[in-house]
Amino acid sequence: MPRDRDRRAPIAPGWLPRQHGAWFMLSLPLVVGWILRVRDGAPAAPQLLLVAGCWVFGYFAFNAVSVWLKAPPRRRAAAQQPMRVWSGLTVAFGAAAIVAVGPALLWWAVAFGPLVAGALWLAATRRERSLAGGALTVAAASLMVLVIRFVTPDTFLSEWATPTGAAALVHTGFVFGFLFGTVLYVKTMIRERGSVRWLAASIGWHGLLVLVAALAGVGWVWPVLFAATLLRAWLMPWLAARRTVRPLAIGLVEIANTLAFVAVTAWA
Repeated sequence: MPRDRDRRAPIAPGWLPRQHGAWFMLSLPLVVGWILRVRDGAPAAPQLLLVAGCWVFGYFAFNAVSVWLKAPPRRRAAAQQPMRVWSGLTVAFGAAAIVAVGPALLWWAVAFGPLVAGALWLAATRRERSLAGGALTVAAASLMVLVIRFVTPDTFLSEWATPTGAAALVHTGFVFGFLFGTVLYVKTMIRERGSVRWLAASIGWHGLLVLVAALAGVGWVWPVLFAATLLRAWLMPWLAARRTVRPLAIGLVEIANTLAFVAVTAWA
């Protein structure tokens, strides 16, 4: 009987992100970056598996450190074990990636460092769920598109003015726009439900994405995709104001949107 109770016990705080959107931020940039590599005919880079592992475990470590920072002193001891485990795995995969790729990989810290430091500071002041916190974490996630596509910053800088580099920057921007729009949309469904101001911000952001995609010269599929997310940003809160919308329904809609984003990246 004790085994059954243990099996049903919830995962302790700090081991895994509790926000469903975290899994989209983890996976979407990696997938988009890999698609761009394949589409551009970039050479096989198995060492990127180490980079991807460092990113995933690094996100887990960031989550664990955030939990530890905002935990009351009497509860910090319980948050130390996941923080140590995920941090250790991050260091191990990061060190292996540096050995496999070379020291040039470390220059990405120039871009990631301020974003992660700012997000941790917000967590320490219990503002990790603020709009600024969402923007910082989404920006860090979006940069992984460039990491996976180019591996090192010097490779990216050598190609940023070429059509390949421009396409990668456009997709990085689209990933940021998509994920940050999801942050705004989820707030209108949960924490800021019923707020006209937040709903206007969400709809305005998604409308801006449609306009940017239409002016970017990337074909008609991207504006249509972002128009669908704009419709979702208006329709779902409208429905939630009139009937119960379960979290499962919200999650399924986001899964569908994310798969659509991947499909458009692959075939547009």
